[in-house]
Amino acid sequence: MIKLLLAVPELPQEQGLVAAAGDAGLHVIRRCVDGVDLLAAAATEPAAAAVVSAGLPRLSADLVQRLSAPADGAGARPIIGLAASDADAQRLSSLGIGRIIRAGPTAEATLRALADGLSGSSGATGSGVWSTGCWEPGPSVADSPAVPATGRIIAVWGAIGSPGRTTVAAGVAEALAEAGQRVCLVDADTYAPAVTLALGIVEESSGLLVACRHADNGSLTDDVLRGCARQVRGTWGVLGGLPAVEQWPDLRPAALERVWETCRTAFDVTVVDIGFCLEDDDTAGAWARRRNGAALTALAAADHVLAVADAGPAGAARVAAAWPALRARTGGIGVTLVRNRAHGSDRAWREALASCGVTAPVHPVPADPRALAACWRDGRSLGEGARRSRIRAAMRGLAAVAVSG
Repeated sequence: MIKLLLAVPELPQEQGLVAAAGDAGLHVIRRCVDGVDLLAAAATEPAAAAVVSAGLPRLSADLVQRLSAPADGAGARPIIGLAASDADAQRLSSLGIGRIIRAGPTAEATLRALADGLSGSSGATGSGVWSTGCWEPGPSVADSPAVPATGRIIAVWGAIGSPGRTTVAAGVAEALAEAGQRVCLVDADTYAPAVTLALGIVEESSGLLVACRHADNGSLTDDVLRGCARQVRGTWGVLGGLPAVEQWPDLRPAALERVWETCRTAFDVTVVDIGFCLEDDDTAGAWARRRNGAALTALAAADHVLAVADAGPAGAARVAAAWPALRARTGGIGVTLVRNRAHGSDRAWREALASCGVTAPVHPVPADPRALAACWRDGRSLGEGARRSRIRAAMRGLAAVAVSG
């Protein structure tokens, strides 16, 4: 018999499904009343399939991702959505559930469809809707009328020690906006978020947190995402970061992945300021909590990475130590090393990094403490507070490299 975790508390057929499950070769080992109850049951029954309805309390995209995460020594858990209507099917699909079964006229008919779907019969693989007798696959990518995801994502990373990630991220975002791009700057640093402080933005609630909540509920669209962003000088948007760093659990990887996907269609370029730590800080499983999930999902989605390093000896040492972890996360995408606060010759600096295996194009950003101090003091961008500074000119060149590399 196939073991089931049944999480359909609002469906009238629930009791009938439990009573007749055995006749269909299914064994309901737990009836779950909400998402938390379902996750708890999943932790003790790694081999059981999960059947969820659209009205399950606390159902979210993050819950679906956690539920499907392989446990130690086990494969991914089968998850089937049970829909009573087209609206239910649409919601289940938006939360990342690929297999959806339409409830039949009786509990017995629904159970037969469930058994067929779980056994993989009648071609019931991949995404689509099983309508008690016929598997109706969802649209393929080629058939989808959706707008292609063409926008670029640039991740701005730097090793520990305040190398200037936020300054570079804001400067590049502004330079791209001035070049006519639709730009969004995202503060995804879960250790020291500072974008809104740097730009003098006062938010009643974090734009990124609101976007993640929409993504978790399946309601994130291009218009909703653009509405979450605060406008800077009317030409580029900002999704502010955490108002308090202890709220990092609210930036769930499953929701962030959907935010990055939507950024591609909502904006021409998305610049993401991420934290220094790239460790995968938890094991897989239903209860995993990943503080570095924001950085890791942004790097996985990025088309180019700007790795910011201070121009001094300590900056070179720190980026050299973190370089293997960065390259392991970035794969084959382009990485530009930003030598921030540069002054004088950089020959010794470059040679020291090359001897440690750091091989990447280097783009210098000159030291200009007076210009930066004026901008940070007044909460202004470089374009507002230091239009003629050397650092602003360097940002234009860096922006061109980031979108073309």
